[in-house]
Amino acid sequence: MYRVLVVDDEKIEREGIKFLLSREEGEFEISEASNGRQALEILRNEEIDLLLTDIKMPHMDGLELAKKAKEEKEELQIVIFSGYNDFSFAQEAIRYGVKEYVLKPVDPDIFSETLEKVRSEIEKNKNRKIRDQKEQDFLQQYFLQNYIYTGKKEILEKAGEMINLDTWNQWHCAILVESSQNFFDTADENLAEDMRKELRRIFFYLNLNARQSLFLFNDVYCDYLLVANQLYTVMKRQYPGSFHLAVSRKFEGCEALPEIMTELEQQMEERFYHPENHIFSNEEEEYSHVDKAAQDSQLMQRISEDISRKDIQQLKVHFQCLTDKYKSSTQFSAMYIKFVFSNVIQALFEETQFSEERRLDKEIDRLYNCSDISQILQVTEENIREYENFLERSMSESRNEVAAVKNYIYQHYEEDLSLEMLAEKVYLSSGYLSFIFKKETGMNLNRFIRVFRMEKAKELLCSTNMKVAQVSEKVGFSNVSYFCRSFREYYGSSPESYRKGTGEDEENPKEI
Repeated sequence: MYRVLVVDDEKIEREGIKFLLSREEGEFEISEASNGRQALEILRNEEIDLLLTDIKMPHMDGLELAKKAKEEKEELQIVIFSGYNDFSFAQEAIRYGVKEYVLKPVDPDIFSETLEKVRSEIEKNKNRKIRDQKEQDFLQQYFLQNYIYTGKKEILEKAGEMINLDTWNQWHCAILVESSQNFFDTADENLAEDMRKELRRIFFYLNLNARQSLFLFNDVYCDYLLVANQLYTVMKRQYPGSFHLAVSRKFEGCEALPEIMTELEQQMEERFYHPENHIFSNEEEEYSHVDKAAQDSQLMQRISEDISRKDIQQLKVHFQCLTDKYKSSTQFSAMYIKFVFSNVIQALFEETQFSEERRLDKEIDRLYNCSDISQILQVTEENIREYENFLERSMSESRNEVAAVKNYIYQHYEEDLSLEMLAEKVYLSSGYLSFIFKKETGMNLNRFIRVFRMEKAKELLCSTNMKVAQVSEKVGFSNVSYFCRSFREYYGSSPESYRKGTGEDEENPKEI
């Protein structure tokens, strides 16, 4: 489809050009204007590929129109018609960027030849735009994935040299989507566009691995829990498997993205303890909608869950919620406040091994003997610190399980691996394995599997003559095109270019 604007002050001339267009192959969407001013207004409000204009017109002649049109739309193709066989007009038209100049009365054969030339230019421009956009999309994916996992400023600086980071700074909320199976490696390439149509809003889509993708949104004033609910409903309706979503807090500036990603991964861990829930949101926003009377019981439930899975970071977050509520409040009795924080200490002592090291009764007595809120907080914080130290001492006992999981991945990386299946292999809960694995290796399981598969793919490409499709299958990718895209995002070049040594240098891939 070519969008054409025909401009001439005489209707019969416009009809003649439209007739000539009707004889040509291809589809043409034709707009009309009777003078240059009207034409310029149409050009500013509509997408036009080709401008066919007379020179001599009232209000604004064809040359002035061509000049202003080129200033606003550089890639617009322009053909000028004139009954004046004056070389000066042709010279002026060329100076304004007009490549084709046709004399009236128009010869149909010359018109056809001219149209073929400009159509060829239009196609070249469109293809170049598509290539440029794909290249920009790749660079965005490549640098963004590096940055959100490492937080290195030098990556951000290098990205700024090659892409426009204004786009990154327009994001204000992120939604992490995780599938129960390898969904994203076989998902339709139009998945993001389909979701844009369903949600009726703009976002940037970043695929992280076969099971996870990130959606980054621009709107500042928006209830993203509603957006997440809509996204979950659409994905549940259209695609197989189970999905969980984590919604970030609002943020400003791309510098916050690494911290946001860490928070989203922590929120996603909640799915192991609340399997009935599919959407998890930022703690502070979540609790701001809960009435004060109900908040304590919900926070204590979360604190108990944090302790059961030995997640000290989330424990501190939830404990801070309690601290913020009571440290400056005068509406609660001292006895009630002691009761609340004694529940925290009791939850800590429910960890059997920790309770053997310390006596619960002694710590509860200490707390009830406190004379003010600062002392109550101090006693509770001391117990949390002792619990943290206890976890550090006991982490060495979990290293065997982590080592066993890593060894299984090394031996079975070509198979479909999931957190649930690996947890069964070492007789741990999914949540606890997720916690100790990240604590020990510094990355979650999905990312660890992806990193190892990319390393093996590189090794096979460099040391064997296996075809790319064979390498893809060997390292656990069921979809070759997804493997090629993932490899390029990870190493900065396609598998073929990497093998030939023509790709870009490695950009510290292990840090992705």
